[in-house]
Amino acid sequence: MRKIKGFKLTLRPHVIKQRSKKGRIDLEAAGLSELPLTKFLERASKALSPGVVFDTFGHPDAEAPLLSPMPGLAYSLILASLGEGFGALKEKEASAVPEALWPVLVDHALDEAVRFASALISDEAEKDNCELSPLNPLGSPEALEAALRKLDAAAKLGVTLENGRLVPAASLAVSQSWLAKSKAKGRK
Repeated sequence: MRKIKGFKLTLRPHVIKQRSKKGRIDLEAAGLSELPLTKFLERASKALSPGVVFDTFGHPDAEAPLLSPMPGLAYSLILASLGEGFGALKEKEASAVPEALWPVLVDHALDEAVRFASALISDEAEKDNCELSPLNPLGSPEALEAALRKLDAAAKLGVTLENGRLVPAASLAVSQSWLAKSKAKGRK
């Protein structure tokens, strides 16, 4: 099991713009043109205290059908959290940032934290001649409870499960299966 806390999380303005446009959030009207948006994302990046906990579980594992997106040689669980600093940032910047932008910011930051951990797992999988399945977000209370227990999330990151949801809310649990790489058949 690996735990990494306090790593630098880069929030990219172009991704926020794309996701805002998709969510019909007018950043220009909110006063967040290029430079103000970049400055806000720099402040947000400093306020967050991201952390990830991840581990890989081989077979046999009784909880594999619940946690693993597809059958494979093994599966990895990743738990990412932005920490408690996000709530303070939201209170401090509430007047300057539209309410609808906060979920976009949280999603992007969590995606970046998960991508960071997934890249490390991918390196391990490559050494074992495996490739990873696409990320599978865990949503059911049973899957979340199992993942938190297996990763010792309360002790490692301070993430718990209340009423079927992760606390703090700016947290995400995902899994990936380890799949054997197929061997290319060449011509003779």
